[in-house]
Amino acid sequence: MKKLLAVLPGLALLLLSALVVQQFVEPWIKIHWKRGFDLLHLNAMMLSFLWGIVLGNVWPQPAWAVHGVKSSAMILKAGVIVMGSLYSFKEIGKIGQASLAMIFFFVLVTFFFVLWLGKVLRVQRSLTGVLACGCGICGVSAEIAAAPVMGVTAAELAYCIGVTLGFGLVEVVTYPAIGTLIGLSSYQFGGWAGTGILNSAQVLAVALAFEKDTQSLSTVKVSEIFNITRVLFLPLLILILAFYVSSNKERVWKTDSKKLIFEKFPVFILGFLCMTALTSVGAFKAGQLASLRSVMLWCFSVGLIGLGMRTDFAAIRQTGGKPLLIGISAGLLKTMASLVAVLLFLK
Repeated sequence: MKKLLAVLPGLALLLLSALVVQQFVEPWIKIHWKRGFDLLHLNAMMLSFLWGIVLGNVWPQPAWAVHGVKSSAMILKAGVIVMGSLYSFKEIGKIGQASLAMIFFFVLVTFFFVLWLGKVLRVQRSLTGVLACGCGICGVSAEIAAAPVMGVTAAELAYCIGVTLGFGLVEVVTYPAIGTLIGLSSYQFGGWAGTGILNSAQVLAVALAFEKDTQSLSTVKVSEIFNITRVLFLPLLILILAFYVSSNKERVWKTDSKKLIFEKFPVFILGFLCMTALTSVGAFKAGQLASLRSVMLWCFSVGLIGLGMRTDFAAIRQTGGKPLLIGISAGLLKTMASLVAVLLFLK
């Protein structure tokens, strides 16, 4: 009971902050900075993270809020679990074997490229692992899921999220222009956006910016199917990370595999899979799915504010620019290689 009472004040602060962002900050920016809002495709989650950074670095965090702000890590995990309800295993069957193979290829290649480059540049394994998951799968959500496995600090996680979102903003502006310039079809552009863009939340924004047929929304549909499919590989990469991080201290083949999985694999990812399975069998009605989406957005909004408040810029400066170089390199590789693959295999 004492622990719960200690958490409540800080949790109330996070909830109030999320309410301010969603009801006041986001609408105000939409009205007074519409051009920038539309250009950058800002959303409540991105604004929540930035708002948390401002709060944490301008206003000294009061002692009564510390425990509640730390609870934001659990709230982010809850958001990942609920996020599973937005996806269905049935989506995999809609894209064909060639497209599925392409998605799987780029997920794994990007993931292992980041791990390799991190080793070459001598970046700490924990930071590299989170970046690898984010660049390989779906950006921010994947980084949040990987953070407990890799044991990163709040500042390190914030750094990874910043790298992914920053590169994603560049993609939001450049993808539609490039797609139009080289004459991609709606199907090709949707496949490229759903495969190449690092952060899944920005895929929809890019697809809408390119969309030629506002009635059928063909580009949006294709991009989201590709996007959803790559997210379903998240549990696999988390499991790979669990083995990867354990090898830093002990040889994997000398470790009991069951013990390894239970100690390193985050249980909340099983919750993600369960929610996806329930959606796949039609356990949720349309109204319930809409409610679950709202719950997910609130969890991420509250959790990202807490993460922002715990961001230590001194620790980020100490981390240096190498992780940023890794993120940019991975983003460019994925963007260019996936474009070539789309031109060759998606007609």
